[in-house]
Amino acid sequence: MENNNRQLVDTSTGEIYDMDEYYLRAKSSDETYKQFITQDNRHFSFADMDTIKYNISNVSTVHCGYLMILQCYMEYGSGKIKLNRNEMPKAVGTSKTTFNRFWKVMINYGIIIEKHGVFYVNPYFHFRQQPQNNRVIKLFTTTIKQLTHELSASELGFLYKLLPFVHYDTNMICADPFTEPENIQFLNKTQIALLVGMDEKKTSKQLDKLRKKGVVAETIRQDDKRDRIFTLNPYVFYRKKGRPDDTLRGLFASTHYGK
Repeated sequence: MENNNRQLVDTSTGEIYDMDEYYLRAKSSDETYKQFITQDNRHFSFADMDTIKYNISNVSTVHCGYLMILQCYMEYGSGKIKLNRNEMPKAVGTSKTTFNRFWKVMINYGIIIEKHGVFYVNPYFHFRQQPQNNRVIKLFTTTIKQLTHELSASELGFLYKLLPFVHYDTNMICADPFTEPENIQFLNKTQIALLVGMDEKKTSKQLDKLRKKGVVAETIRQDDKRDRIFTLNPYVFYRKKGRPDDTLRGLFASTHYGK
């Protein structure tokens, strides 16, 4: 019977490694990721802004919130979840019964994958290594874990649904997060409500709570004072390398997470 397993050979020792159990990663990938951490000094993971739209389309808001928490426990490089199956419900703050329902959805949609009894976050959606492009956003581990004590899973899921729409230079919520700053089409409360599939009144209440918690900043548009612009706290979610610029730091300086 033909053996299709790929193998690696250590030429210095002669040891053979089965690639079903090990993976090969370029040293340059590790070094680039270390540069991100060195410049920022905060641990984070990446979300692919394009592919997580699949999660948002297929998974409930609450489950998006649980996923945001669980991805904080990814191991660097492999994406292995650094918790055993019994520890996970407590980590995401739910009962075993509720977690089992969430887990089934994650497995069914391939968001969580299992290999030889070990669980991984699918790197197609979330990962902790060098990104291949700038269509990603950083999720800061410590602040997200802190937010689990202040926000419900549904509220975290609401934030998760905004991640594909965060502008690179400004961290503002907009229709095209990859355009130049002068071409930004800001999203107001009505448009955000449509985006997350929630009625406008509930969306307004949600944004107001996030503003009070320091996760979102709300500013008045100069060209239309009836409209508001919403910016995510760069100490929770951020797209650029290094630390936020002076404008963003000033916007969130008085918040709990603006440090």
